Amino acid sequence: IPRMASGMQEKQYAPSLLSFFIYNPKFGPREGEEEKKILFYHPIEIEKNEKIRNVGLCEAIVQFTRTFCPTKPAKSLHTQKNRQFFHEPEENYWMVMVVRNPMVEKPNKDGKPPTVEYQEEEIIDSVYGSVLKQCYSMYKLFNGTFSRAFEAGGVELLTQKLEKFFYRYLQTLHLQSCDLLDVFGGISFFPLDKMTYLKIQSFVNRVEESLSLVKYTAFLYNDQLIWSGLEQDDMQILYKYLTTSLFPRHTEPELAGRDSPLRPEVAGNLLHYGRFLTGPANLKDPEAKFRFPKIFVNTEDSYEELHLIVYKVRENVKDMMGMDDFTTLKLSTVQVLLTASV
Repeated sequence: IPRMASGMQEKQYAPSLLSFFIYNPKFGPREGEEEKKILFYHPIEIEKNEKIRNVGLCEAIVQFTRTFCPTKPAKSLHTQKNRQFFHEPEENYWMVMVVRNPMVEKPNKDGKPPTVEYQEEEIIDSVYGSVLKQCYSMYKLFNGTFSRAFEAGGVELLTQKLEKFFYRYLQTLHLQSCDLLDVFGGISFFPLDKMTYLKIQSFVNRVEESLSLVKYTAFLYNDQLIWSGLEQDDMQILYKYLTTSLFPRHTEPELAGRDSPLRPEVAGNLLHYGRFLTGPANLKDPEAKFRFPKIFVNTEDSYEELHLIVYKVRENVKDMMGMDDFTTLKLSTVQVLLTASV
């Protein structure tokens, strides 16, 4: 979407996603089988030969740069109009993201076509390279690794998983607002005094001891992390999902008026202390549907497949945990995450 500048004379265009694709060169090594390499391609309406040509160009760039440093192939390719980013998250699996550079459209006199100036320096490799890596991390959180899907059901299962996830996920990318925060994937922590922190830790320990199915627990307040039993890499990507997708999605119905059409979705799920954002829709109804997203953690080691349960507290937390000095945590601000074994 263009943004006017300089008295409505110039049009400024933010960076945008031109294409995004995933391929494996081992799946189509012979001439005439090039299409088999392509596991996912966005946008889908691109003609087949153009997809093959774009993937072949990326292969050539990667192979060419390997001649200079075999262990560190190309990470990005700069052109006047766009920037391409490459990422190999698993052996022979390549992800490519093509971003159109920001540009300014300046009108000309005498009815001539406007002059377009591309602002290549506005695109920072480290920022958008991190966005591409986050795409993989988010996929892996909910689907596991590419290779595990291929082992379980071949190329067909892998492409199904990629299509189902990325067609939705790519719509959530806001490339125009990416910044250095995307590079670090930081977590916002809530500062606490020692005694209150120990009380929360005690509460978490009691939960895990009394519920043997609970493998890991995380405790948040106002979207800020207080406690987590997950490894840092797993918590970072899970935190991003929670704060940018799950929590905002449930805030709107919660704030809606009593007569709002959004409200009925929440009503059956509200209990005295709070409600489940993922989990049982209604604990009092044995026939109620359960919504437990699967997540995959520790994929480098034990490869754990778990269910994600998120509970949002509504009442004052001190009533639940005896925190007489912790009266500030009130009304729908505390989120407790439980990951249970499958």
